[in-house]
Amino acid sequence: MKVRPATIDTRSRTESVRLRDLRNVIPTECFQIDATRSWFTLFRILATIALLTTAIHFTPLTPDLNLLWQAPLLGLLWLFDGWAMVGLFVLGHDCGHRAFSKRPWVNKLVGHICMSPLSNALHTWTVTHDHHHAHTQRRGEEVDWASHLKTQEELDQLTWSSDFIVKLGYALPFGIFFWIITNTVRRGFLVERQIGTRRFEMERASLRTSNLTMLATILCIYGSLFYVGGLWTMLKHYGIPGFIATVTGALIITVQHANRHTLSYTQEGWTPLRGQLVSTFDVRFPRLLETMWCDITIHIPHHVAPTMPWYHLRKASQAIQAAYPDYYQSQPFSTWHLSWFANTPVLREVPDKGFFVMDLPDNADILAHAS
Repeated sequence: MKVRPATIDTRSRTESVRLRDLRNVIPTECFQIDATRSWFTLFRILATIALLTTAIHFTPLTPDLNLLWQAPLLGLLWLFDGWAMVGLFVLGHDCGHRAFSKRPWVNKLVGHICMSPLSNALHTWTVTHDHHHAHTQRRGEEVDWASHLKTQEELDQLTWSSDFIVKLGYALPFGIFFWIITNTVRRGFLVERQIGTRRFEMERASLRTSNLTMLATILCIYGSLFYVGGLWTMLKHYGIPGFIATVTGALIITVQHANRHTLSYTQEGWTPLRGQLVSTFDVRFPRLLETMWCDITIHIPHHVAPTMPWYHLRKASQAIQAAYPDYYQSQPFSTWHLSWFANTPVLREVPDKGFFVMDLPDNADILAHAS
């Protein structure tokens, strides 16, 4: 039987496999932080961005026949610069998981360096992302874009005045991308709701410092570029690559936890194993891109052991797949991963199973249980 969310869910109900069992098959060395590799990764990414930005600076756009080679070259440079920025974000993600360095202050410093230029406040992102890991695919607790998905009955009860973001996400083509992008902003304003008042009060000072650091960084970058060369310089050198990074990051975030077969759980139907494995996917890209993105698309090992440094994910993936092949979902990226959310789907509950599925024709066999 092909491995997909429903088959893993079924196995989780008949077998006694626990999340710790998968973690235990990962070689011990995969949990070790290699400071040299961490720092080399940071310098590699920063050097790549610096080189590409320099090339962008010296690539003109002139209103003559030279435009025939200038425009494609500039577009290619923007694309790779944006992809390099995705790698910078993922390295900041490692810092948030305390996987860059053994020293907490180094994780914080490097995390701010990686996250702030990309409009992400490190501590705000970290506490909400930790919540995502603790409650992956658990409806009512998940903090990412999936929290906006509704059943048809729920959607019919929403109004534009009180639920504008949700309604617009359903109205727009590829509205899930809209939710991912708006969530970057919402995280800064809805932290207390997402992590609870008690933890929010404990983290208030760190959250404030993180937000101010991010705002100051963004103002410095965009303000300096605008001051030096105006709107076009700001867009050419940073705005357009930054937009490409945002869209690419949104794509990666989507396919890591969602395809047309994804399951979302009720509070009662959720377990740690189901949350981390049933709807978590490895979606593989060409090796060059995966290296640029610090292997984050090898995502299942990351959810089995979130504090594992990025450079061990491949080895951990091989170990988990060898020991538990029926619990591991991995596919090369294709248009199949995109077509299902051109129009944002509604959810349909399967009450006897304690989960929701996308109300799509591909899930007809599962939806039959809800009829």
